Amino acid sequence: MPASSLSGNNSESVTSRFLCLDTCVILDIVRDPTRNDIRTRDHTASLELLSMAERSKDLIVYIAEQVRNEFHNNVDVVQEESKNALSKFRDTASKIDQLSALYGASGRTDLSHLNNHEVRCREVADRWMKIGVPVHPSGHVFSRAFTRINQALTPAKKGKNSMADCVILETYLEHIHKLRSDGITGHAVFVSSNTRDYAGTSGAAIRDDIEQEFDNLKLEYAPNMAAAEHFLKL
Repeated sequence: MPASSLSGNNSESVTSRFLCLDTCVILDIVRDPTRNDIRTRDHTASLELLSMAERSKDLIVYIAEQVRNEFHNNVDVVQEESKNALSKFRDTASKIDQLSALYGASGRTDLSHLNNHEVRCREVADRWMKIGVPVHPSGHVFSRAFTRINQALTPAKKGKNSMADCVILETYLEHIHKLRSDGITGHAVFVSSNTRDYAGTSGAAIRDDIEQEFDNLKLEYAPNMAAAEHFLKL
């Protein structure tokens, strides 16, 4: 099987920019908006990158086959969790309004703008899936993924089932290698908010054990969409 469904065509130009998405950064769009670690800058960058990918061939988005499968297997649950979190947030706001009234300050917090927020976010995530070019792994990807697990190389960790993560990474490494071999030199970024598995002590740069692999392919690691936008020189 070819490394990509686009093998043999001319979609990738020498000057194109390439964005390889991990599952987590797509699901992050839909996740509970009340969580403490949410960063509006990442959502802004995500929307900006999506808009560019939809209107221009200068930014090509890749979605590994494993990422597509994980997205479809998990997005409904993530969307329901987001809906439930917003419902809880409304209940909390209502209780605060009632308490405030007891102390002489009557009013009602208007949260109507949050109605169907999770639905709108899901629509954006679906747009990423639609614009993304499928990247299919060759048979060699799985053997390399097993080797990565056996050697406990990022993103593999001892005592953790890391096969899916390793397949995703090896799929992208294989495809970017193919692009480089074809003389395509555009900026390439792999973005994953799974910093526990990918980021080193700085929390931003790729772990030391696979830094050379990325450098050899002129591939950048981004821990979030804002960083991805920066590395793509956009």
